[in-house]
Amino acid sequence: MNTTDFLEVATAICPERTFIVFEQERYTFAEVADRVNRLAASLQKMGLKKGDRVAVFEVNCNEYVEAYYASAKLGAVLVPLNYRAREEELEYLLGHSQPTVLFFGSRYVDLVNNVLPKLTFKLTCIAIDARPENMLSYDDLIASSSGEFNPAEVEEEDMTVLMYTAGTTGRPKGVGLRHRNFTAYVLAEVDPVDPDKEERNLLCLPLYHIAGFQGMLTATYGGRTLVMMRQFE
Repeated sequence: MNTTDFLEVATAICPERTFIVFEQERYTFAEVADRVNRLAASLQKMGLKKGDRVAVFEVNCNEYVEAYYASAKLGAVLVPLNYRAREEELEYLLGHSQPTVLFFGSRYVDLVNNVLPKLTFKLTCIAIDARPENMLSYDDLIASSSGEFNPAEVEEEDMTVLMYTAGTTGRPKGVGLRHRNFTAYVLAEVDPVDPDKEERNLLCLPLYHIAGFQGMLTATYGGRTLVMMRQFE
């Protein structure tokens, strides 16, 4: 079993149940699954393949969740970046992880533009809730996609997330997390989705933190409605 199964099983059992509540938006499990497939198809068309890294530099949002599941279905590795990173820190994190794709929010356009010329590898930038010049738009990738793609053969031992430590005694250190790491935790801690039982999770922790990320996964596996806050308030 891998983490992509969480979304597929929950969607099969309760497709019309609300999965994500984010500000004024509401998405059912079926709607999120469709958006994930559309994004995965667009990323695959761009050349993303198994083992590539996909970085996200943004506060909590539904696109963050979709980016993870789309990447995971292609066998890619998500790199959640601390959205409080300064310019030199972002440059280091990108240089160390060397992602193929970077998703980022509108508040970080200037910061990303400042860092891009300093990178020594090709990076495709996809803007969430913004349309910067010479960059791709997340909404356009979803709208223009057929949703048809070839999912990767994902094994339990495959890495699915590269998460960085705080780096309080030096540079942040990348910690590779495998599908097995997450499935072992989630299956031990959470009851599987129940069509007759509805629950809600409030997510205020950032998705670049292990507690926030596991909170998102447990909500998916449990068929729970995930109420997302951009940041803790």
